[in-house]
Amino acid sequence: MLKKITAVFGLMLGFIWFASQAQAAAEAASSISLKSAVNGQEITVLVTGNDLKDLYAYDLIISYDPGKLVYLSASSGASGFGVDPIVKNGNIRIAHTKVGKIAGDNGTKELASIKFKRLGSGTTSVSVHDVKLVDSKLYAAAAGKAELSIDNGITSTTVALKDIEGHWAKDSIQEAVRQGWVTGYANGTFLPNKEVTRTEFAAMLIRALGESSGSSQPLKFTDVQQIPSWARPFVEAAVNRGIMNGYANGSFGPGKLITRAEMAAMAIRSLNPAEAVRNSDQPSFADNNRIPAWAKPYAAAAEQKGIMKGRIGNMFAPSAHATRAEAVVVILALLQRQ
Repeated sequence: MLKKITAVFGLMLGFIWFASQAQAAAEAASSISLKSAVNGQEITVLVTGNDLKDLYAYDLIISYDPGKLVYLSASSGASGFGVDPIVKNGNIRIAHTKVGKIAGDNGTKELASIKFKRLGSGTTSVSVHDVKLVDSKLYAAAAGKAELSIDNGITSTTVALKDIEGHWAKDSIQEAVRQGWVTGYANGTFLPNKEVTRTEFAAMLIRALGESSGSSQPLKFTDVQQIPSWARPFVEAAVNRGIMNGYANGSFGPGKLITRAEMAAMAIRSLNPAEAVRNSDQPSFADNNRIPAWAKPYAAAAEQKGIMKGRIGNMFAPSAHATRAEAVVVILALLQRQ
């Protein structure tokens, strides 16, 4: 059986090359990003696919400096079949495919986890390139590249942001990227007007605030399995610190877009979970009558502290979905209040 799967996988990799030539003129909507975790001298690099559409198979290369990093292991983050990583001259080739007539993955998916051991100190980098993504119909496309800079245990992703020039939040976005708790996409965009999910905002906020040394309880939401593995530590931290909670039906709603009312609540709770309860002031937004009763103390506190402002016409727009730019501005304001 293993020989049969290996043969199928070999054919798949061969087809990737031919299909990618036919699709070379088309720009892929999906992108690749890198994240890392440092534990002493051990560094784990995660390769994540973003905005995936029917991902059935993939093939990618990770490059590193063998003089500064020692390769330890690599694994795929998806179900299916993968050959052993090919490691040669500072390059790691990782290939993976699903098996059978099934649909591919959509959205955000961890594609690979690579572990290295650091040799000494100093700056080094890890990059991912030559990425081929194949859908269940065996059409392939390239997905750009990304690079991760590692400097004495501190990591930051280097991405040129080509879509923020002239944007009202440009300076805030650049500062947030410089601080390292948010990044752009591998194709060089930041997508400042893209709406943010509850999971994404939790990750941005906890990265910015830093990890807590307090006790942590496992998540018990009915849809906990729908929270991406990379995001669970951030959601768990936000819940345990009293910043986020679930819905009355026991779910968390990881893929739901976060509203401005929810963002205000999370922002104030991150400063002091009990502060809004003591705040009896009314916000001064033009659409106060549309702000839910539970959210008014949070909106008032966020306004008073300069953490949130109204949109055009001084509208708080409580039910509107927060954008990446708005999330960055709110989190930076929070950090200034600490």
